[in-house]
Amino acid sequence: MSKTATRNRQAARQDRAARVQASIAAAVNCPLCPQVTVEAGLEIPTKALGPEGGRRWWNGSRAAQERAVQLTGDPAWRERALGWIDAYRDAHGHGPSWRRFWREPSLWPTDTTVSLLHTVMRQLNQDGYLDGTKTPFGLCRRTPE
Repeated sequence: MSKTATRNRQAARQDRAARVQASIAAAVNCPLCPQVTVEAGLEIPTKALGPEGGRRWWNGSRAAQERAVQLTGDPAWRERALGWIDAYRDAHGHGPSWRRFWREPSLWPTDTTVSLLHTVMRQLNQDGYLDGTKTPFGLCRRTPE
């Protein structure tokens, strides 16, 4: 690897580490989130980087993939979900955790599975609607650059 590529990779890692630290600090300091402690915030990247190799995306069943396409392809549902994330971010000063987003009953069908939730997150991210998926408390609507 060239020196330039190594420097760029190091800079990207440092930038990501700074974003992770800032997002955890914002959640820890949020008066609306007393359950978020430094330990709880650090637990999220620790699990993601654990012995399983940090694999975040699941390959869902065909049924989960089809169901996710129905949800993410529905502009009304998608806007409701992204609007909920926007409102959470406005109220708290940081994004919700995936778990908090997934536990919002107004967004999800009653028979939602974990596979469906992961597939929806992957599709929203890949389709350019969702950002911050690799940063704890960093979920947000992707804005055009």
